[in-house]
Amino acid sequence: MKNRYKISEIAKIFNISRQTLIFYHKKNILIPDIIDEENGYRYYSNEQIWDLFFLLTLKKAGFSLEEIKAYSEIKNSDKSIIFLENKISEIDKKISELKKSKKTILKKLENIRDFSFTSTKEEEFKLEEIEDIKWYSIDMKDETDEGEMATNYEKLNSFAKKYSIDDIEYITMTEIKNIETVKIDGGIVPVKKVGIVIPKNIAIEKSEELILGKVISIKYNNPYSNLVKTYQNLKSYIEKNGYTTYGYAIEIAHELTISTEKGIGGILKIVVPIK
Repeated sequence: MKNRYKISEIAKIFNISRQTLIFYHKKNILIPDIIDEENGYRYYSNEQIWDLFFLLTLKKAGFSLEEIKAYSEIKNSDKSIIFLENKISEIDKKISELKKSKKTILKKLENIRDFSFTSTKEEEFKLEEIEDIKWYSIDMKDETDEGEMATNYEKLNSFAKKYSIDDIEYITMTEIKNIETVKIDGGIVPVKKVGIVIPKNIAIEKSEELILGKVISIKYNNPYSNLVKTYQNLKSYIEKNGYTTYGYAIEIAHELTISTEKGIGGILKIVVPIK
């Protein structure tokens, strides 16, 4: 068995460059076992092969250069155990975060696939019963300020994170009593409140019941530029059929926006509680 390996041999074994090994040497991460004083050649021992194997494993696992250096300097077994246990905890946390990110991306992918810009499809309004929901909301100071709306949604996202609410359902409470006065082109539906659904198994002091019950509903699957017209059509349908409302509508969505070549839009369930 060989007990010395040249730097070129080590580089070949691990399919890394000589420069990487020289860099590790300069950073005191892996110092050659022997350095020939006459020619400066570096030689590595059998033990260092396994040291390098593990150090490269740490690199693949996401260890920073500083962490690899810190670990290489540990000569105490107890400290080594603590160091690696802490890193395992960090890796577990990253795995959990990546799983959440994957879930979010998959939901986004599903929404984009479902999103349709078919303008010829006739709007379908229906009468149904919907369970009341618990929600946490933020009042809008300016009911047509999209900047304020975006800021409030960021606050809601932080709120959801604080209470570990992963599958967020966004709620928008909109005014419809004077919707016929809003311009179809470029007009914005006035927003009274924005909020999120609170799961029934989570107790939050600031949450409140949102009474729905009997509603007229429609699934909206279009660019937001068409939203005012849909609300106007919805109000006309309600008045034509003799329903009495509370003057507002609720939008329920898992995704705030979907961007496509036809513009920004969304997949919403719009419901109008009726008396």
